[in-house]
Amino acid sequence: MTDEDSPDDLPAGDDLDHALPAADLQYPTLEFDEGCIDDDGSFDLSAEADREAMSEAAEGVAGALSSHDLAVETEAGYTAFGVGPKSVEASFDPDEGELAVTLRLSAKAMAVDDGSGERVGSRGDAGFVPESMLTDDGDDYRCYRWIDDPESPE
Repeated sequence: MTDEDSPDDLPAGDDLDHALPAADLQYPTLEFDEGCIDDDGSFDLSAEADREAMSEAAEGVAGALSSHDLAVETEAGYTAFGVGPKSVEASFDPDEGELAVTLRLSAKAMAVDDGSGERVGSRGDAGFVPESMLTDDGDDYRCYRWIDDPESPE
């Protein structure tokens, strides 16, 4: 929906109660200088961060919790996820002077790229519709289909 559109201009049956306002629709990407993303989208990445980099990562995760989208990128690969909240953990080691805060998200890899492909979807500014979406029956392409009951996702 563009800024010029209004709910009155939408076709009958379109319900925007579940839609985010444009200002909240974020597609954050966490970027790492080193490391790789495997073909199946798995990775184990970390980086030292200054205040600015840590703030950007925290803002990215906060944006992901609003939009349900998060990407992770290295020079050698890219993975885009559909995400939801799972848990928050905190620990403090007084001997090391280290406070650890861990945010765990439930996630489904939606796109995996080894760095050589063309990005599609909202982050790539190019849409796509798989042919099977037009020819197959069922709800395989329902957004966040791994949730058994969309009305009660827990």
